[in-house]
This record gives sequence, structure tokens and C-alpha cells, in this order.
Amino acid sequence: MTNEDRGTGPVEPGDEQAPSEQTPDEQTPDEQLAAELRNLLDRAAPVPDWLVEAGRASYGLRRIDAELAELTRDSAVDQPALAVRGAGEPRTLTFDADDLTVEVEVTGSGPERRLLGQLVPPQAARIEVDSRPPGGEDVTPAGQTVEADPRGRFAAGGIGPGPLRLTCHRAGLPAVATDWVLVG
Repeated sequence: MTNEDRGTGPVEPGDEQAPSEQTPDEQTPDEQLAAELRNLLDRAAPVPDWLVEAGRASYGLRRIDAELAELTRDSAVDQPALAVRGAGEPRTLTFDADDLTVEVEVTGSGPERRLLGQLVPPQAARIEVDSRPPGGEDVTPAGQTVEADPRGRFAAGGIGPGPLRLTCHRAGLPAVATDWVLVG
């Protein structure tokens, strides 16, 4: 994607100002400052095309047929000192939807992670594990699906680093998909 695609117009070395819809006389001081900063940043550190494309592709990774379970707890954020202490420490994630909580412990490093999970309230379910690298291709072994037992417990292995989402399919209830979360 070029700067023209982003609506900032072409930016060439030596340009004093990126073209905008308003002339500088019509812009507020804040708008003028924002235009100057945008111009400066586009010259100093343009956004790589692959990053812009990854952002666009992320919209295709959403599930419109499932209720969203939001990330409400992440031990890597809630307890950053623990994350620094040792790379071998498990990371705990909690996702909440209206009628379901998904608790997950992520262990491992390098090319593979392991997930241990619990559905609350406890119930049997089919869990789809979706893991994608930055390029967007699915690396989860054969579209990995695991079963949660009647106590709501489940496990999955062979999860690569990168974005991760779980989708829980429960008998007679709508599917619940977690937020995407980066497991590194």
C-alpha cells in the first residue's frame, strides 16, 4: 500500500507538506500540526506494505456467526514481572462472554505451545483452535479440533507462536469465539 492508498498523497524527500483536502489556511492549528507530523513520519518511518496488508487481512479473521468472548485477564499484562522472570512460566488467559468463561493456560516456547483449558460453567463442547502466523496461513495441525469433557476441561498441543483464537461449539447453544490473542 502506498501513501496515496492511505490518503496521505505522495511523499517525496524534500516535500514540505503532504497534500490534503484543505489548504493550510483552512486548517486549524491542530490539523496543520497533524499533517506536518504525518508527513515527517511517512518520510522517516513509512508503514511497511506487509503490515498494512496484515491489518486488512485481520478483518477476514473475524467470525460473524459466533458470540464474542472478550479477553478480560492476561497474566502477561496483569503480572508483567512474572513474564520477565522466566520464559517457562505459564501464561493464563481468561475470556468472558454472556454465559461462558473460557480459562486457558498457555505453556511452552519455541515453535510449539500447549493449551490447557476450562469452560465455566463446566460443560462438554467442541473447541476449534485457530492459530495463524503473520502471513495468515493456518498452522494448527489439520484444523485442530479438541473436545471439552463434561467438566469443561480440554487440552491442545502443537500450537505455533502467533495469533490464536478458540471457538466453542456447545450443544443447543450459540458458538462462542474468543478474541484473537498473540501467543509468542
